[in-house]
Amino acid sequence: MAPLPDELSGPVRDFVAALRRMHGELGYSLKQLESRLPVSRSSLSRYLRGQSLPDERLLVQWCKLSFTGEDRLPALVELLHRAQEAADAGELAAAERDAASDGEPRADAGGQAVGAGTEAGAAATAGLRRRRLVLAGLGTAAVLLAAALAVPALTSSNGSPGHGGDGRAPGAKSAASATGSARITVHNVERACQHRRTENCALGLARDPYRLYRRSNVVGHVWHGDVLRAVCRIANGITVTDEVGGHSSMWFRVDHDGEQVWVPAIRIRAEQVENTTLPGCPD
Repeated sequence: MAPLPDELSGPVRDFVAALRRMHGELGYSLKQLESRLPVSRSSLSRYLRGQSLPDERLLVQWCKLSFTGEDRLPALVELLHRAQEAADAGELAAAERDAASDGEPRADAGGQAVGAGTEAGAAATAGLRRRRLVLAGLGTAAVLLAAALAVPALTSSNGSPGHGGDGRAPGAKSAASATGSARITVHNVERACQHRRTENCALGLARDPYRLYRRSNVVGHVWHGDVLRAVCRIANGITVTDEVGGHSSMWFRVDHDGEQVWVPAIRIRAEQVENTTLPGCPD
């Protein structure tokens, strides 16, 4: 890739430089990457040149393709947020400058001169506020989901303060059967994948929940709505982040095609994660 232009600076340059490092380790051409991500080669090229910024969901998908991308993801998301704020501020300043130079002044009710530039600047400010509200909403949803998933992680099969002796919350209905297993349902947060069974919509089952959740550790795939039978769970596996920023270190051991493999709790319906009582998996 060509060097980044000198005029690209600040948080945007920091993000693009980090994105390039991750992409370089991936080893895919833009053509190969286009077939694995829901974005065109031209858009990927603009992201890597710093001419535009990807959204957070695409960044998560991109990182999943890299051997070290999952480790880099939290830092990359933080850099992306800073770059978006810097880009928004730059766009707003440019819009105000253009409006101030092109607008024709007029008088308001108080006799003050008001130009079309003021209206354009206000519109740009409103757009910026809307965008930040959307980002803040996504962040809040991710925090709430993570908090919900953390509740059962703090309990054990032997119970804990404020819980019954069987380890379930008072009044909670468990999906566990008398044999110590439970039916759990796969959940994909991407709406576009909730009615598709394509390669891009597949979710991986892992061989080892303590190893990085990447291709070398994936031994099978499931899709949204698939029902699995879980036999136990752990709360201290590798942390997995989904496409909207939710994350959890809880994993379920499940029977799949005659083998016992692992599915991250972030890929299971949240109410089942909260209300399903299962023993802790042996070491």
